[in-house]
Amino acid sequence: MNTLGQLKLKLLHRGIAFAKNVRSDDRVAPGLFPDNDGQALVLSLAENFFVRARVNPDKDAAYLINIEKDKVVLATETGPLEIGVIPAPGFLKERQAARNPASAFIQLNGYCLNLHLSLETDTRQLNLSLEDTLHLVRAAFQEGVADLVQLNMEHCVEKDRGFSRLAPLVQSIKKNFRTFVALRGFPPDDLGVIDSFYAAGVDLITFPLEQYAADGGLQPALPAKQGAKALEYAAGVFGAGTVSTELALDFKHPQPLQEKIIALSKQGILPLIQIPERGLHLPDELQEVRRVADHLHKTTHKEKLNLKWLYPAGGWISPLDANFYTDPADTAKLAQRPVYQSTLGKTASEGFAALRRKLRIKNVSDSYESAGL
Repeated sequence: MNTLGQLKLKLLHRGIAFAKNVRSDDRVAPGLFPDNDGQALVLSLAENFFVRARVNPDKDAAYLINIEKDKVVLATETGPLEIGVIPAPGFLKERQAARNPASAFIQLNGYCLNLHLSLETDTRQLNLSLEDTLHLVRAAFQEGVADLVQLNMEHCVEKDRGFSRLAPLVQSIKKNFRTFVALRGFPPDDLGVIDSFYAAGVDLITFPLEQYAADGGLQPALPAKQGAKALEYAAGVFGAGTVSTELALDFKHPQPLQEKIIALSKQGILPLIQIPERGLHLPDELQEVRRVADHLHKTTHKEKLNLKWLYPAGGWISPLDANFYTDPADTAKLAQRPVYQSTLGKTASEGFAALRRKLRIKNVSDSYESAGL
């Protein structure tokens, strides 16, 4: 049986193409946006289950999109599947415009607006100014395409991993917008700096343990011992379900991945399984992904991890959407509704997060000013 998760992985590998006149159809054309040297679409395979699919110039190798009975459908091995095409926001369509070069550092992932940050070599300043950042966040929120902002900080040699540069950014976002802020980056040499992350207003944090190398193989994102210590420390600072890490699929050695999922879950850390950028297509690989997703779902359920802070994402398999890789297409759904989709839940969670931060900061010296409380 093919699942929507397996279809997503194959779509990433094969890409999409269009039947005659479909590319210019009003239900499809608004979704096209620049992607590397070509174009891409974000497709909704089911409610809250998305895939960012590139347009493949080799039409014979791609999945074909057509219009049938006034519906957008994808031709699959088991028959036509009705899909949704997510309209591309205006500021994403302008990412290559000379008048808006800052847009090259952004990407949408489900409800999440990702800002890709680094320190400039000569000035050691962030590649995005505070003004540009606020402009991009405002554009995303005004278009109603994002509910969460994630700052993705590249590794840098500074001992605090550049967080002294990030703090004013976090504070300004929290001051100007009603949103949660996530940070994906690398742990500082002094783990006590993680308290400052929290005090400044960061709500969620991810320290990736593994990543894919340029040749598609696996490599550590940081030394295992350092990463484990940082995640354990962060789990003691941040709220339940707000600390996560990224692991990579290793088809040659599946057992260690399952053991890592168990160990992390027992510590209250959410494991996110990265999906290779160009997906998967071999039957053995797809079957192994299904086993990993099943193990991920059962382990996090057993440990009763808080999943409400997770959101539907295109780049990884999480405990939130693992069922899409294991269950039939007509029954698969998210494990629970994300907090970002509920106005009441979002308001209550904001209030709880603010209270918890105030209480925590009482135990962190010199944090009041940086937290703006």
